[in-house]
Amino acid sequence: MQSIANCRIAVVTGANKGIGLEIVKQLAGHGVTAVLTARDVKRGTEAASSLGLPNVIFHQLDVLDSLSIHRLADFITRKFGKLDILVNNAGASEVEVDKERIKSLKIDAETWVSL
Repeated sequence: MQSIANCRIAVVTGANKGIGLEIVKQLAGHGVTAVLTARDVKRGTEAASSLGLPNVIFHQLDVLDSLSIHRLADFITRKFGKLDILVNNAGASEVEVDKERIKSLKIDAETWVSL
């Protein structure tokens, strides 16, 4: 069994069906521990179970709910201590972006592309 330091951790948002579910399947198939997220607990749990892979974990996430995002971040920090891959697949509408807050992060363009 790999130690957590040698294991890659991924989060895939909106992963209970379609492209997101396939991304989780492919990542897990390559040895990555994949956290499958979805708004609906029942659908997310069923999707994770349907893959039958021990390195797929479900966690509820609504990308439009800051409390839900913080819960996921806390879970990742407590369980793994790191995150290597983030696939933001969830579809969301009416998302407001705080441009000044993003600018204050001072992240260069190359880093944004790699995210």
